[in-house]
Amino acid sequence: MLSLFRTNQSYASLFLFGYALLLQLPVFFFDVPVVTEDYTYYGGWLVTGVSRSYWLATLAPPVLVALAGIAANAVCSRYRFARTVTQFPGLGVVLVWGLCPAFHFFDPQLLTHLFLLLAIGALSSTYKGRSMEVARFNAGWWLGLASLLVPAYLLFIPCFIVGISIFRTADLRAIGQLLGGVVIAYFLAGTYAYWRGDFLDWYALQLGGFGLLQLGAAAPYVLGGLALLVLPLLIVLLTSERGRLLLNIEGSKNVSFAYWVLLFTLPVVACMATVRAAGAQVLMVPLGLLFGLWLGRQEEAQAEFYHLILFAAALALLVAALIH
Repeated sequence: MLSLFRTNQSYASLFLFGYALLLQLPVFFFDVPVVTEDYTYYGGWLVTGVSRSYWLATLAPPVLVALAGIAANAVCSRYRFARTVTQFPGLGVVLVWGLCPAFHFFDPQLLTHLFLLLAIGALSSTYKGRSMEVARFNAGWWLGLASLLVPAYLLFIPCFIVGISIFRTADLRAIGQLLGGVVIAYFLAGTYAYWRGDFLDWYALQLGGFGLLQLGAAAPYVLGGLALLVLPLLIVLLTSERGRLLLNIEGSKNVSFAYWVLLFTLPVVACMATVRAAGAQVLMVPLGLLFGLWLGRQEEAQAEFYHLILFAAALALLVAALIH
């Protein structure tokens, strides 16, 4: 299966739709409500619209995750995250999503993965780009949109300030450009809510999106999926130095920034309104991207072995969780 993605041809990213649907396949045989209890003003819109159709709620997660995988491949290819261009970063993102059964059901957070990747790509472009001001503003804009769905994503702002210092100099002007994008996103969102007469609701739901280690309940098989995430996490952390070997300066800086994003996922999850199993999918973008890059560096037989173990475990846990 991995041979489909071991290519530098961008069209191969389209196979991620089929791959994500394959991981989602068991859900199609169960009539499961796929909505979340914790959502913001605009997140509530998404939940209301999607939950009207079981098929839409079942298809939306794999489609959104596949789009995030395509974005991950484009970012890694454009900004030289690896010596050899493959479609493995996107594969890693989709595979990590598949590991936990709680990730398979619709949640507004699924859309934030694409926004976060676009923000990472925008900031990465400042290393050699000429329109650095616009790129930093765009990074803040995408980060602001993500936080409108999951307010705790605002805690990525310090991470992106660190990213500014990795690619350029993090002076007040550069930081202001990043924050400007976030502020404009919130200004437009608040203005629209005010125009609809819902400003106080929007404000309360955004503010209510923060908490501190308020743990929610999780089923045993869901906890098993979260435990399974430890394997790719350990691999990524233990091979961090090797992952930057022989990369050019641009690639090394981008991989370093991806590790910073991975580090900041911990406070983001801890400060969500309720620390639910589904909230742990904030790991999906940085962990999946870095794990995919690691898979791309392995010999074919070894990569197939690791992939087969994780793929089979993901399907088994999902089926067990749905049955019980």
